[in-house]
Amino acid sequence: MYVGNVTTPTMLMTGEKDLRTPMEQTEQYYKALKLRKVPTAMIRLTDGWHSRSRPPTNFIRVQLYLRNWFERFSVE
Repeated sequence: MYVGNVTTPTMLMTGEKDLRTPMEQTEQYYKALKLRKVPTAMIRLTDGWHSRSRPPTNFIRVQLYLRNWFERFSVE
């Protein structure tokens, strides 16, 4: 996704052990969004791979992050 086209609030979640999306790429994308003043958050999932549900504690964390994010940015 080309960062110059992004205007929607964006949450990035990456597992520290993810081989498909290395943490460095997530960090670069996050910094680029911040520079463009796009509302953004970056979540590092410790011991996480590409699936956000492993280990099980990450599943709970992801659900809480998502709930808070949508409460913050949902339009009624």
